[in-house]
Amino acid sequence: MTVPSTAPGFVLGALVGAVATAAGSYFVFWRRQRAATRRLRVALTHELRSLDYVDDLVEAGDYEGVTTAVDVPVVYEANADDLGRLSEREVGALVEFYASLYWLRDLEDPEDKKARIDDVVAKRQTALDAVENG
Repeated sequence: MTVPSTAPGFVLGALVGAVATAAGSYFVFWRRQRAATRRLRVALTHELRSLDYVDDLVEAGDYEGVTTAVDVPVVYEANADDLGRLSEREVGALVEFYASLYWLRDLEDPEDKKARIDDVVAKRQTALDAVENG
């Protein structure tokens, strides 16, 4: 009679073990995803801050110089596949800024597009605010 009473114990023990293992694995996965998202935000924040010289050039009225001075956005390009980790607001602001940055780099005649160039400065600040505030 002891055999039937131990079978449910084995089943229950296996079930509890499986649930505990799954929960532990999910927790580790969740922590890694959060850490990766945090590192992505930090890297993007640093890159956006490093582009503050664009603001200075635009404020100085050096519209011709700003089109040749813009560096390739390394962090953005290297992590484009991971932008889905961020919120919609962050992704929207980042894509809007970097699209305008690419436009700025390829600009041929900046003198007649001063208003749109000035807008790049505002978009950088919006993207920086979005990434810093999650």
